[in-house]
Amino acid sequence: MTTCDYCDQDAVYHDVQIKNGVHKTQNLCKQHANEAGFLIDSVNLSIVLNIGESDLPSKSTAVACSDCGMTIAQYKEKSLLGCPTCYETFRNKLKHIIAEVQDNHLQHIGRAPSSEGVDVNRHLEVLRLLKKLDKAVNQEEYEQAATLRDQIRELHDGGDLHGN
Repeated sequence: MTTCDYCDQDAVYHDVQIKNGVHKTQNLCKQHANEAGFLIDSVNLSIVLNIGESDLPSKSTAVACSDCGMTIAQYKEKSLLGCPTCYETFRNKLKHIIAEVQDNHLQHIGRAPSSEGVDVNRHLEVLRLLKKLDKAVNQEEYEQAATLRDQIRELHDGGDLHGN
């Protein structure tokens, strides 16, 4: 049996690519295949057939989130990300999954459920204002940032925005 290109274990995943008449074969054990994001137990051919060279693991270790240390293999086992930084770390691998689940949209579209009431709307407004505040600070628009800060404080204290 063929061994893994990265260790001495038996290879369970075999990738053969032919580019310009040159054959390139990669053999991976279950662990290295999982680290590369391949599900060995239940292979989805539509995913396997669309793998590019950038999706294959390098000789170094698998990419892990800088904040929580999660790998793409751990995500595929649990179907839960470890922290918000994981979305950025695994952006390229998650795009098609998110689009598939959200009717080909990569960003949230719509509003909060009306049954949730004012608290959810207030929370969403705070999040929107925080994004605007971050942008204003980055662009050194400090007067606008101060106004946004005051609006956020008012919402946190339970009030409504009077200016909108």
